[in-house]
Amino acid sequence: MKGLADRFVPGAERLLSSLAYLCGRLLLLVVTVQFAIVLARYLFAANYLWLQELVIYLHASIFMFAAAWGLACNKHVRIDVIWGRLSTPGKRRIEWFGTGLLLLPMMATIFVTSLPYVQQSWLIAEGSPEVSGLPGLFLLKTLLPVFAILMVLAGLTCLSRLKQR
Repeated sequence: MKGLADRFVPGAERLLSSLAYLCGRLLLLVVTVQFAIVLARYLFAANYLWLQELVIYLHASIFMFAAAWGLACNKHVRIDVIWGRLSTPGKRRIEWFGTGLLLLPMMATIFVTSLPYVQQSWLIAEGSPEVSGLPGLFLLKTLLPVFAILMVLAGLTCLSRLKQR
């Protein structure tokens, strides 16, 4: 019978890979919208604030989703000067320490502290403070707890892989 980790890791990896695919599509959309903003501004002297906010929303979404994928795929930033000199057991200890004592508590803090902020935003259906801005600011703020959950999934995936080595 398969253990929980054997069932958890493939599902988490599929979810994170799907988000990476989504990020690729969102990135194409960011480039397209930004190009449209530049064309509108310089060819037609038109400025659409909602398009500029859309680029910000999309960029934030890409960052929030891609961060977890980068961690799960071991593509995140490391201090290679130290990492390259460590033995395999030393690298494992750093992974356990970094994930267990730094990443997971920080993501728990982000999750817990962002919930009231997000809840308040949803209650008032918060939109942009600008008159011609986008109405769904509450959706953007929802990415904060989602980010924390995805990072925890990615961290647990990394830890379960350490056990398998």
